[in-house]
Amino acid sequence: MGNNSRGRMTYIDAMKGIAILLVVVTHSLMNADKNIDSNYAAIINFNAFVAVPSFFFINGYLYNHNHSLTPIKSIIKKFKVYYIPFVGFNLFFWLFHNAFVSLHMTTESLYDIKDYIKHFFVIFALHLESELNGPMWFLRVLLIMACMYICIDYLALKIDNKRTRYVVLTIVVILMYIAYSVKIVPTVMNMRKVFSNMIFFYAGVVIREFDLDKLIDKYKSVVFILGMVMLFITSIVSKSAIGQEKHLIDVPGQICGIVGIFALSMVPLVANSKMLQFLGNASLDIMCLHFLAFKLVSFILIMTRHLEIERLSELPVLRGTNGFDFLFYDLVALCICSLEYLLRTKVCNRFKYNNKY
Repeated sequence: MGNNSRGRMTYIDAMKGIAILLVVVTHSLMNADKNIDSNYAAIINFNAFVAVPSFFFINGYLYNHNHSLTPIKSIIKKFKVYYIPFVGFNLFFWLFHNAFVSLHMTTESLYDIKDYIKHFFVIFALHLESELNGPMWFLRVLLIMACMYICIDYLALKIDNKRTRYVVLTIVVILMYIAYSVKIVPTVMNMRKVFSNMIFFYAGVVIREFDLDKLIDKYKSVVFILGMVMLFITSIVSKSAIGQEKHLIDVPGQICGIVGIFALSMVPLVANSKMLQFLGNASLDIMCLHFLAFKLVSFILIMTRHLEIERLSELPVLRGTNGFDFLFYDLVALCICSLEYLLRTKVCNRFKYNNKY
């Protein structure tokens, strides 16, 4: 497995890089009101089965069971990791809300003073501020999911027998997916996404806990090929990734696809890719800001093709884009978000340095 001199798992950074590329590419292909009507529906369906779920898998793989021994302390740490960036990025969209509306970048209404005050406070209650930061539901789901798993694992650790403990955990996770499937889970705070994606988080936990990652690393080429074949079959049989509802029958194919990407990330050439490592480290910024970065490309296309400026509000990309337009969106978004990441980390590091001295 690829590790750098600091012991950091470079293959995990590479996997995050692959996953965020899939997220950005998938969104850049959504050129119709309904994904099923897109010219790229098959590609969107294939990518969507694994793009965001890969991040849940990674977080499960990196989960430390010591967190469950001190649940309150660990939950507070998770809030620092996920809640602070969620609030920070949302405050950015809150601050420039009226500017974005005036520039036709969103169809939302202008805020008056009362609206600004109201939305300022609801952000701290994990409210998503704007259509433009729609992908940030991911941070909210990951925060709730991680805190929920800490509590579940805290109770499960009271079972001394490891095999029995994981049988119980597996049953709980499957029941969570069933609860999502029968629609008894409320939609508030994306709880349905929490319940439906917990299974991918748990898959990462199991692979690390039972040392299956070593087996995957040993046979990574075979695992990658089989994983992609299973994912391809699943994407052909089921269109649920571009629909509103996911199905339990799709999960094995999804997990195989995610594990296939995991195996690919262990290939030395991939694990040691500086570009993928960088994108992996910048994945949070890219996830939160690529919709906004897409707007620059949409504006250029509107100007060069003499379209109505009001169409700038179309999300995530202009309707009817075709050919290699999606690559233009991808390159511009990745460049803008990467520059923002470099600037943000430089400012944060300088702030930490000043506080230290």
